[in-house]
Amino acid sequence: MSLRAANIVPIVLILILGAPTIALSEDEFAINRGITCWPDAEEISFAQDLADGVLELTTGNADITADGNANFTGPIEIRSADRKLSADRASFDREKNVFTVDGGVEYQDPQNTVRGQSARYVASTGEFYFADAEFELSGAPARGSANSIQITDEGIFKLRRANYTSCPNGHNDWTIKAKSIEIDPGKGMGTARGARIDFKGIPFLYLPYFTYPITDDRKSGLLLPKIGSSDSRGFEVIQPIYWNIAANYDATFMPRYMSKRGVQMGAEFRYLTRNMIGDLYGDYLPSDKTNGLDRWRYEINNVTQLPMAWRSSLKMVGVSDDDYFEDMSSARSETSQTNLERSWALEYYDRVWSIQATFNDYQTIDPEIVNDDKPYRQVPNLAADAVIRNGWLGLDYELNTEAAYFTRDDSVDGLRVYAEPRLSLPMHYRGLYITPEVALDFTTYKLQNEAPGENSSPSRSAPIVSINTGGVFDRIAGKDDRWIMTLEPRAQYTYIPFRDQTDIPVFDTILADFNLIQLYRQNRFIGHDRLGDTSQLSLGITSRLLESETGQEKLTATIGQSQFFDNGKVTLPDEIASNNDSSDYIAELGVSIWQNWNIDLRYQFDTGVNATAKSSVRFQYSPDDSKAINFAYRYARESLEQVDVSTSWPLSKQWNAIGRYNYSLFEDKVLDRFVGLEYESCCWGIRLLARSSVSRTTARSESSISFQFLLKGFTSLGSGGASQLERDILGYNRY
Repeated sequence: MSLRAANIVPIVLILILGAPTIALSEDEFAINRGITCWPDAEEISFAQDLADGVLELTTGNADITADGNANFTGPIEIRSADRKLSADRASFDREKNVFTVDGGVEYQDPQNTVRGQSARYVASTGEFYFADAEFELSGAPARGSANSIQITDEGIFKLRRANYTSCPNGHNDWTIKAKSIEIDPGKGMGTARGARIDFKGIPFLYLPYFTYPITDDRKSGLLLPKIGSSDSRGFEVIQPIYWNIAANYDATFMPRYMSKRGVQMGAEFRYLTRNMIGDLYGDYLPSDKTNGLDRWRYEINNVTQLPMAWRSSLKMVGVSDDDYFEDMSSARSETSQTNLERSWALEYYDRVWSIQATFNDYQTIDPEIVNDDKPYRQVPNLAADAVIRNGWLGLDYELNTEAAYFTRDDSVDGLRVYAEPRLSLPMHYRGLYITPEVALDFTTYKLQNEAPGENSSPSRSAPIVSINTGGVFDRIAGKDDRWIMTLEPRAQYTYIPFRDQTDIPVFDTILADFNLIQLYRQNRFIGHDRLGDTSQLSLGITSRLLESETGQEKLTATIGQSQFFDNGKVTLPDEIASNNDSSDYIAELGVSIWQNWNIDLRYQFDTGVNATAKSSVRFQYSPDDSKAINFAYRYARESLEQVDVSTSWPLSKQWNAIGRYNYSLFEDKVLDRFVGLEYESCCWGIRLLARSSVSRTTARSESSISFQFLLKGFTSLGSGGASQLERDILGYNRY
């Protein structure tokens, strides 16, 4: 028996798991859980339920035979929940419970598309099978082709004899050719077996088995190696092995081969819990080929949130020897370190109190630092500060306290106790403000190992009186009220009487570098071992130009100076007291009015010798995010004079040039220089970089060549360096 539609009549098959129903016409034909019914009541059964969810099949003609098989001509469209299969023709095999479609076959779901000439849908398992098909995975994103493709009911793609790439259509610069690839969107990973990676049609890497992420989610497996070469290490290869232990734990193992040093093993463990975050790192190189030493490094960082608003912080860094970073690293941020911190802190914060208990120690790795210049250990340092704003009588109340025990080999040790209560009365009126303030500094010591005849219990107490006043005035300017101009004068008077402090040791106190922030600090020293006597008036004025619509600052200019009514007599050891009646002039100018240009100028003029003390200028031209040219000049009298030029500039649509030249005029030598080329296409990129730099601590020169090869959407091969380039070239924005 057959049923044929005279016109193109929609035939709708509705399949629901557990109680599927297929209806062919509204009143004549239905299939209800294994029983086929039409007007003469002849029954034909299906073997099983056909699919999850709802399946609709629309066709122009349908032939249904007496044995239960069916042929449909189209076009055909089968829908099941968010999945759709379309073709020119379809047939249903009752015994095998299979739909077969052919002619212009296309499968679609929210993340994937498959196209081919024929396909099968096994109704009993909910699986699709395609022969000689092409696919597009928008979630990866990726595309490719395969001799056969199986899509399971869970959405897993199983490819046989597959080609895979993340290059856009029309470009097959790199491909993975594999005997089989399994792509699991649920796990966010792909697994390839018997695979090789081709670049420009040339095979360059064969992998019998590997897995790779198809999303940003983490997964275990081999990461591609990092490759480089340097003077101190020779040719080196690092093969990272990533272990995604759990959603909140992971580890990376980093075996490293260095032709001049040997084989080093490194590992990093990261963790994140409800109350804790941190990472542990360590590496070990047995019997360095160059010097025969065992070389190692460790680093621990941990923050733990404790009950009742308490928090614990741990930071520890250590290396086997002073030359470790010089020999094992090319990063100037590491080779320039002199003291490695080891500290543990217990902290508490609420609306009024902040309490901290800290244990500090350091490993000094610069052999040029003598013992008297090494930092003291603090075991422990206990600090408690309190702030109450707008309290009784409208006053602000502050209390700063600290008790610390300082120790260092072959030096004066001792306990220092510091307390400073402070009262202030902020007053505001129409953009004007004035804040009178009074404080009492009290510091006392209990010393050990002091020289014979020296006071073992020195102390100091002194009042601090200040008045801080200023205002903010603004007006609208420019055509169509485009600009807001401000004028922000500020004045602060500070009085601290002289106290003889020559019998007080210096544990952690330095003379602050003079700048606009220091201009308004009451104590010219940083640290509690010295309280600078003064009677001074600090004056400054700032003007800004803002866009009225966006509030973006286009220009800012500041100038300031302090006038001294008494010469400060308190000094650090070996410091010569100043007899100037005024401080240096400080001036800063920042300009971004002109399109694509940014200018930053800083200048410090020494009134004592009528000469420049410090100056810096930086120009940047950046017409868009991919282009930047920077020029900087820095000067500090008798200590520093440098020129720094850097650029990142496209030579064409694909090629980009990068470079930096940092030269010390004071030392008459190049501190850092590199030049490189980058090529970036739609789906791959390459970076070549030649670099020579000088360590800031040992002045040793190091040359290196780095290489990075990027397969977009897959992974990268080579030594990184993008983050380092971002630090070295202002405005660098690549990959």
